[in-house]
Amino acid sequence: MDLSAQGWDTATALNRGLRLHAEGRPAEAEAIYREVLAHEPDHPRALGMLALILADGPDPATAEAALRRHLTLEPRSASSLLALGRLRAAAGDDLEAADLLGRAAAQRPDLSPIHNDLGVALFELARHEDALAAFDRAVAADPDHAPSHANRARTLVALKRLAEAEAPARQALRLGGADADGVERLAAILDGLKRPDEATALRDALSRRAGLQMSGRTDPGAPVVLMLGAVGGGHVPTRYLLDTETFAVGSLSLLSPAQADAPLGAVTHAQLAAAEVVFCALGDIDRDRFGQLATAEALLAELGKPVLNPPARIRQTGRENAAVLFDGVDGLVAPPVTRASPAELAALPLTAPMLVRPAGDHGGENLVLLRNPADRAAYLASEPPERLLVTPYVETRSPDGFWRKYRLIFVGGEVFAFHLAITEDWLAHYWRAHPAQHAWKRAEEAEFLADWRAVFGPRRTGAVQAVCDRLGLDYGGIDCAITGDEERGDDQVVLFEANACVLLHLDEPAAMFPYKHRHVPPIRKAFSRLLLSRAGRPS
Repeated sequence: MDLSAQGWDTATALNRGLRLHAEGRPAEAEAIYREVLAHEPDHPRALGMLALILADGPDPATAEAALRRHLTLEPRSASSLLALGRLRAAAGDDLEAADLLGRAAAQRPDLSPIHNDLGVALFELARHEDALAAFDRAVAADPDHAPSHANRARTLVALKRLAEAEAPARQALRLGGADADGVERLAAILDGLKRPDEATALRDALSRRAGLQMSGRTDPGAPVVLMLGAVGGGHVPTRYLLDTETFAVGSLSLLSPAQADAPLGAVTHAQLAAAEVVFCALGDIDRDRFGQLATAEALLAELGKPVLNPPARIRQTGRENAAVLFDGVDGLVAPPVTRASPAELAALPLTAPMLVRPAGDHGGENLVLLRNPADRAAYLASEPPERLLVTPYVETRSPDGFWRKYRLIFVGGEVFAFHLAITEDWLAHYWRAHPAQHAWKRAEEAEFLADWRAVFGPRRTGAVQAVCDRLGLDYGGIDCAITGDEERGDDQVVLFEANACVLLHLDEPAAMFPYKHRHVPPIRKAFSRLLLSRAGRPS
């Protein structure tokens, strides 16, 4: 719109832009806002509305600049505070995101989504009590806001308040539909409450409804991959691993054996015949509650398709087998793992610190370090599960006072660096490291991803390759630390775990983590090449 010929009127132009914006015509509205700003560069309303349009666009840097400029003019603008907070959260800067979203919530305490977003940022900062308070305010503002109930349940789980987490998890399902993530969240809570039969019933119902779910390519020439899971099994995370732009992916979860229509439900062998290659996503022998690896093995034999990560290989990868499987690897420390019930743990001599975790547990949230009898008594008082894994604690603190956990991914015998978590505490997991807040941590991680062999040195590199070879998986990985010094000759790799259940993702924003967007995609491409090769397709 150009009013210059008839005399410029800011109010008329702005109202026209607002109408177009409300009608869902952002490109036309943006042009008018820019024209208003050409006449009045500091017009707060035009700048604020333009910034909101840019925040939904493909250029977050330009949007941030506009939002920050608007906030210098109107520092209490809830809409700009919210938009900028979301951009900072997407960039991995949860600290600033929490500040911005907290200011937005102060301006608009009636808006549930603002409190919810604030809670998510606080959760990522491990400020779980503050996050719970934010989700409580979100639910109070809008009792029907399903994401707030789901996040409230997740936070209560993190706070070890499982009995309280059940109700919001169920409410989230009632309000948002029985989505897979929500069902699994509730099932995990029920498992924690020692109600496994209810958890299994939920998972069976979800798997039966889902049947054989197809995703990815739909054209007739697409290579077809079957991703095989099962109720009661521990699964390999595949959200990023399987490239749906390359493959047509059929996902199937076998029903638990007690079901009359187990294992396939309404799915037929004929439906599975189109698969050219199968990825067995059952990755954890310690979570094979119903013997689903054997069920999968029988089905795979009937299908006669090439299989990546066959069940026979997964059976060898339990944590307690690591010390035997990797015995004699030069430069590797693989601490022995012992199974124990709570009663057996109570009777074990505690002459040195020990790590205890539930069997089949990943992610470190339920991993505890027992340094003395008082720690053990407190842990046993929490009523842990009956199946525990006990490991001697090996000190891996670096000379600079930080702990480092390195993750490397194995694809078809090739080793790739994936991430480096640097933490101020012994429990070194990536989400606890907060690399978005520390440029030096990102710089060290970038160096590791660029040339992990140079970081590890020849002896440690050989140890990692030996673990990869002995593990014998098509897809897997290792979490480890490095200790000692190459010049002294005591350089070693300390094994935390090596199995198929390693998470591969690319969630970090490219602007802050450009090195990840260089080094992580080749891992997925290598896995895609392996799938294509096994399917007899050119790669």
